[in-house]
Amino acid sequence: MDNVADNKLNVKRTVERAINGHPEFHFFVDELTSDDYMPTYAGMADEKYTYTEMDDGFFEFINRKIASDGIYLRICYLTGESIGNEAVFTIEIAGSEKVFRTTELDSVVVVEMADYGIRIRGDEITFGTTVEGGCEHTPYFAEFGSKRGNETYLSLENPLNRFIMALMEEFLKV
Repeated sequence: MDNVADNKLNVKRTVERAINGHPEFHFFVDELTSDDYMPTYAGMADEKYTYTEMDDGFFEFINRKIASDGIYLRICYLTGESIGNEAVFTIEIAGSEKVFRTTELDSVVVVEMADYGIRIRGDEITFGTTVEGGCEHTPYFAEFGSKRGNETYLSLENPLNRFIMALMEEFLKV
């Protein structure tokens, strides 16, 4: 049950590492629809389970969602600000903080807060983030490099995205 199909991602271990005993880190499992919208945003799993209730039933729930429409696991949370001619981002991942600074202001979008993670659908894992979608402000998952949202924000040329992807790749190694 821990491994998802052929992608060898240990979902249970990924969730445990994301929370890492850090009670203030908000771990989310967002359910996706077939077009990657997250109708429950805060995550039905969040509302039904706390970390102490993440038992076999919780992971069975996650595996059912992965097999059907997919899920979005938030791996890291970011806050950003402009300071002079520099963009500074503080990233929380697995209970620790990393700071990313860049002067490539034409290549990044400075946002107050954002989350990044992975979409898991079947045996496919995709890196990306949530993006506001439509007048209802229901977010959806958008993969890095896609044209589904602000292109600078999702660009693979964005140095912040490359940094985030490297962090998440390291985080996901089993």
